[in-house]
Amino acid sequence: MKTTYKLTIASLKMFLRNRQALFFSLFMPFIIMFIFGSIGFDKPPKIDVGIIVHNPSAQTKAFVENIKKFPTFNITEGTMQEQKNLLDKGDLSVILDIPDDLITAGSAKKEITAYVNAGKAGEAQAVVSILNQIITQRTLDAMRISPSIAIKQVEVNAHNLRYIEFLLPGLIALSVMQMAVFSVAFVFTQYKEKGVLKRLLATPMRPFQFVTANVITRLIVSILQASIFILAGVLIFKVHIIGSYPLVFLVVALGALMFLGLGFCISGIATTVDTVPALANIIVFPMLFLGGSFFPISTMPTWLQAFAKFLPLTFFSTALRDVMTKGAGFVEISHNLLFMIIWAVILITLATQAFGFQERDSA
Repeated sequence: MKTTYKLTIASLKMFLRNRQALFFSLFMPFIIMFIFGSIGFDKPPKIDVGIIVHNPSAQTKAFVENIKKFPTFNITEGTMQEQKNLLDKGDLSVILDIPDDLITAGSAKKEITAYVNAGKAGEAQAVVSILNQIITQRTLDAMRISPSIAIKQVEVNAHNLRYIEFLLPGLIALSVMQMAVFSVAFVFTQYKEKGVLKRLLATPMRPFQFVTANVITRLIVSILQASIFILAGVLIFKVHIIGSYPLVFLVVALGALMFLGLGFCISGIATTVDTVPALANIIVFPMLFLGGSFFPISTMPTWLQAFAKFLPLTFFSTALRDVMTKGAGFVEISHNLLFMIIWAVILITLATQAFGFQERDSA
């Protein structure tokens, strides 16, 4: 026990001194979180609208100002030629050519000509619909007619899942996977290639103590990773963590153990350090996009969902997300935990078959 404890402390110091491991485990996922969290994918998209006015009357000018106040419109004013050039380049969804005397006391019917970008017909139709609503309301006001139907608004304090709150659990799962797989695969393949593992057998230390110390080290690091990301999410992006923190860390530890099995398996198969990236990326790279880290699996094609939903990272990120964003308990995530345990058993079993201390020294 004492030997394992000292080996764990030494292994932890070695990991923290490894700049590459720290970069890929902490800094790179943190940069991704900061970039994607700052973009704000959950904000309503802006629709680019061109407006052409010449010498509008006071009433028409007030009407145009009303259009400009609509929050989802990105308004550009200019001449017909300037606006059509922008439309031809795809920079505008629609151009509104507004007559100068649109709003007058006369009864003559006026027209607003809308030049619609065929490639953005949906956005253009949204603009036309909103414009029709504004015109209808203004007509009713001018005729002093009150609508017979009104909409009563009731505010409800609901928890709306923001993109950063969806992203954070996925990034935690992603960073733990990268740390567990790449740090173990690179380090132990290097030890194997240089004959370090073989020489360790000549010491009083037992092989399982060395492996156990490295596993404990990476479990500790995974908990630290999750804590740092959660702290950053709460302080910087005001993320709300609804679920139980102990359950979050339990899922993180189980996910780290699962991917440690994959890391040891790769280090057992790889003959040199140069072969590690190729082997690791063949397995890890598809999970980066199919494991539910950056976007929901439900948005994928049906045939791809059938494959993606059984990936280890999918169960890991889904369990974390359910706890952190929905407040799910142990029973609610038991399905994902069961499959994580099954994957852990499979990967650890494969690792014990592939990994060993008796590999031939490359020298």
